[in-house]
Amino acid sequence: MATSVVKLPAVRLQAAATRARWLHRGLTVATFAAIYLALADVLHFDLIFSHTTASGGDMGSHHYVATFLRTDLLPHGRVAGWAPGWYAGIPMLTFYFPLPYVLIAALSPLLGDQVAFKLVSASGLLLLPLTSWGAFKVLRLPEPAPLLAAVATMPFLFMTSYTIYGGNIASTMAGEFPFSLSFALLPLALAVLWRVVEDGRWWKRAVLLVAAVVLSHILTTILLCLGVLILLVHRRLGAVVRSAALLALVFGLAFLLVAFWGLPFIFRVEYTAHFRWTQLTDLWLLGPPEIRPFLVFTAIGLVLAVRRGERRVLLLAWPVAAATFAFALLARLWAEAPLWNARMLPFIYLFSMLVAAWGAAQVVAWLTPWVQRVSAQPARVAYIGVVSVLVLSTVYGSWAHRGFTPFWARYNYEGFEVKEGWPEAKALFATLDKLPEGRVMWEFSRDYERFGTTRTLENIPVFTKQPTMEGLLIESSLNAPFHFINQAETSETSTQAVPGVDYPPFDFDTGLVHLRMFGVRYLVAWSDQVKKAAKAADLPIVATSGQFEIHELPGSGSLVEVPANRPVLDPVRDWRDAALAWYGDPDKLDVPLVFADDAQARRAFPDQVGRRGELPRKALAKPGPVANAHMVGNQELRFHTDQVGVPHVVKVSWFPNWRAEGAEGPWMLSPGLMVVVPTQPDVRLVYRDTPFETAGAAMAWMAVIVLVGAAGVDLYRRVRPPSR
Repeated sequence: MATSVVKLPAVRLQAAATRARWLHRGLTVATFAAIYLALADVLHFDLIFSHTTASGGDMGSHHYVATFLRTDLLPHGRVAGWAPGWYAGIPMLTFYFPLPYVLIAALSPLLGDQVAFKLVSASGLLLLPLTSWGAFKVLRLPEPAPLLAAVATMPFLFMTSYTIYGGNIASTMAGEFPFSLSFALLPLALAVLWRVVEDGRWWKRAVLLVAAVVLSHILTTILLCLGVLILLVHRRLGAVVRSAALLALVFGLAFLLVAFWGLPFIFRVEYTAHFRWTQLTDLWLLGPPEIRPFLVFTAIGLVLAVRRGERRVLLLAWPVAAATFAFALLARLWAEAPLWNARMLPFIYLFSMLVAAWGAAQVVAWLTPWVQRVSAQPARVAYIGVVSVLVLSTVYGSWAHRGFTPFWARYNYEGFEVKEGWPEAKALFATLDKLPEGRVMWEFSRDYERFGTTRTLENIPVFTKQPTMEGLLIESSLNAPFHFINQAETSETSTQAVPGVDYPPFDFDTGLVHLRMFGVRYLVAWSDQVKKAAKAADLPIVATSGQFEIHELPGSGSLVEVPANRPVLDPVRDWRDAALAWYGDPDKLDVPLVFADDAQARRAFPDQVGRRGELPRKALAKPGPVANAHMVGNQELRFHTDQVGVPHVVKVSWFPNWRAEGAEGPWMLSPGLMVVVPTQPDVRLVYRDTPFETAGAAMAWMAVIVLVGAAGVDLYRRVRPPSR
């Protein structure tokens, strides 16, 4: 009898625990079903899996990146390399984030490149509820906090008060999908790092997660590094040292793992188009209307976390503090910084909502007994009722305030092919493809939106054999500021896409000088203003396509030429400002500047810029284009010359990876091109790995060996027979 009395409570306790477990499993399944039904409705899953080419905003211009990686880089075992299709050539994926495009390439054989592209573009949105739920589970925060964390992502995802800062549906449809993917991984990465510090385990998973965050976006990497600082806050020095050692192990191995990409990024970042953003100063942006109703839960969660010393919740609150501090600091102290403080806002919004999820879980614990008493229902029924109200009101409320997001997702995912103006764009591509190869400059117009996006023509390298001057990865090109100056001079309207640059008004004659400097062969005119200017400049029409006129620039198009005057050395450190000042002065354009200060350059170019900016003019005997210059693939340029020892301008963007054979140089030449001095008639320029790429690859392999070795040791420990 005594035995039965002892066992009965244990049986009932086990049954209660089982019921609770199945209760939460059922709630979790139902909640995620509601979340993904809402996302499926807005994102149009049927269109994601249709074989059309994604359009809309910047998203419609990512295709050259994905295509070039899949067809040109990965087959040669590379994830970065020289792409001639934009801005007179760019170091593709050296300064942008390769992981999303690698995923597209990996899925393409199974799904097709169009579906793979759209699925990866939506992956961050689809992952964020799951990774937020997973982060709370990894942190061992009790139910219903993990469930409410997944739900808390919905007001953020459906925000319509901003469309470009990143992370939400609107920003992703605008083209910020690499950020969305990295952003979705951030909460889980922070949680796994907490487990590393607490348990000393999971460090291999943490390395992979940190590497994935880094290879998807740099901004999330910055916030991740700031976010883990709170893990070093301990009362005991020994715990601080241990935590620091574990984090150093994880971040050290993650750095090694991504060094194949990260090392060139770090040491070459000066050769990007430096943006100078105008910072936001409105502090009301810190609490937009979509999340204001939930901030009371954020306040409850934060107060209770501080009172109880709940470091797991403070881990989630810390990114809010760090991002808010960065936002305010940039707004007050750095009016034109290379980092736009608006990009801090998504971190503030999301992590405020995650803290709110934990605060709401505490409210559930308070409300459940009261509802049980008032309703005279069992505790589990009261609990289900309270949680269900929170879940359904949040999910439905977010979906009900979806605004324009379903239209934008449909616009993007139905693809270029169904747009009213797509036949016009397709006809232009076909016309350009029939012309002899040459760089294309096209007039910008807002009218192109009816093709699928105003950036539709940036896909010229995707649909034709021709390179074009404009593309998506503006910051990856040191020549981007000069291109957008050219655009302002030769388009009826202009984008002025690089902030911090003084743009000129329409000036077609100066624009032609600039276009010839970049070796542009074709100018695609759209507006009557540009067509009249092209006619006045006697530019022949070589083809027409609907409203488009394609003009050829006589005497232009060659990739190599001997300049009219010998270039002049300008050893200033601030070559960027010097190049912009030179580019804006038409009287100086016939004397190029060489931005170098090594002994070989001083021998090749003995004349320097005068103290007052004077440029000595020394005419060269036989200026003009080198007719036989041509690219061999994407990584090599060859030409034959009869002017050995004379400077030759190479109309390809300068980058340190270019090496010359049969010539001295190359050196950077204003605005951002190259110059060589041949030492023999046949010259070859090759885009090669530098010690940074070689060292980065070696470091990555070291990390792979360590991780595989550690995984092998773990596997051996699991399967080895127990010692006797």
